[in-house]
Amino acid sequence: MNKFKINSKFLIIFSIFIFTGCENIFQSKPQDVLIKYLEADLVGDHKKAYNYISAQDKKKKSLEKYIREKSKNDGSELLKLIIDKTTFKILNEKINGNTANVEVATTTVDMNIITNEVANAAMQAATTGKTFEDVQSEIAEKYKKQQLPLNTYKSSYNLVKQENKWKIVLNL
Repeated sequence: MNKFKINSKFLIIFSIFIFTGCENIFQSKPQDVLIKYLEADLVGDHKKAYNYISAQDKKKKSLEKYIREKSKNDGSELLKLIIDKTTFKILNEKINGNTANVEVATTTVDMNIITNEVANAAMQAATTGKTFEDVQSEIAEKYKKQQLPLNTYKSSYNLVKQENKWKIVLNL
């Protein structure tokens, strides 16, 4: 019985040491939070993405308004192709106390080329009587059969630690 008491006390003390001494191990890094936000936003899970933004941004824009603005183009076949081709890579993370800056390289469809193609398709739709959705579907079908033009661009995000969690500052 004495051996059990000693082992129990040791286990409790060891557990306290592990959880208090290693609290940074269990906290998310700014880059982890940013990737979760970007991935949720990309696939249209705007409610989940909203959870990762700062309290200042939430004061400026309600969840309902955020979702309404972000959901305008959800669901098109062309958008689904773009989502499938989009990847994120963390380039740099700088933490300064309760603030952080994370640089990301995003590889996605070259939107200049796609925008021109959609604009031309809109003109075609106006002259042929096709709907804009039909024309978008035709573009999507075209790029299912051939390689989409890709482009990589860099962007920088600021994060702030609020209630011991990293949040993205979007300045909404």
